[in-house]
Amino acid sequence: MTDISIEILLGRVIGLVLGFALHEYAHAWSAYRLGDNTAYYQGRLTLDPRAHLEPMGIILALIAGFGWAKPVPVDTRAFYPNEKRGLMLVSLAGPVTNLLIAGFFALFVQVLVAAGQIDGAVRILVSNNELIEIGVGASSAMTFIYKVLGTIIFFNLVLFLFNLIPLAPLDGYKIAIGLLPPEQSSQLIRYERETTFALILLLMLGVMGRFNLLWIILGPPLEFLYELLTGFYPSF
Repeated sequence: MTDISIEILLGRVIGLVLGFALHEYAHAWSAYRLGDNTAYYQGRLTLDPRAHLEPMGIILALIAGFGWAKPVPVDTRAFYPNEKRGLMLVSLAGPVTNLLIAGFFALFVQVLVAAGQIDGAVRILVSNNELIEIGVGASSAMTFIYKVLGTIIFFNLVLFLFNLIPLAPLDGYKIAIGLLPPEQSSQLIRYERETTFALILLLMLGVMGRFNLLWIILGPPLEFLYELLTGFYPSF
């Protein structure tokens, strides 16, 4: 793992545990509400992170930038006669939950700003014309808290946007199947294996090479959402 501060590491752990666990719980809850009891009978309709987390997935998310949780089993037959609609709603519940988590913790940042505990942020220019932000708190403790909160927000926005990519087996792929007209939906299903390969290639390019196409795709909306929620430019 790269050399990172304790507050950023703490924010990553909290953000990923909450993000992964609540994401999968949202899938299980929405499937149950739509009539599918599969996740319920397998003990996944719980807020206990131990039911949802995959240790290796968390470790890789911390050190490599991508990871996974235990996927929630879904039996689309329970959604008959609206199987695609049901799968789309269940799939959408996970990313939306990550967005809500980010919004919830952003409220704390806004409260600290309103209370004068976070004075603002200084944007500085570094190499390659890249802007980064240094959070300035009223005290070192407040700066520490801001960095923890900001990292939680950042990682849940990453989970929100990443899971909306329409490539198998991500939620965005299943959402696209439910949204597209029947002909285009069937065509996307036929190319499921190819879209999975494309996702793996995107991840490998990001980890092994200097050309991070995934960040080029996710970076602008991620920065926009973070600044929209907190008022600051992300530096995590």
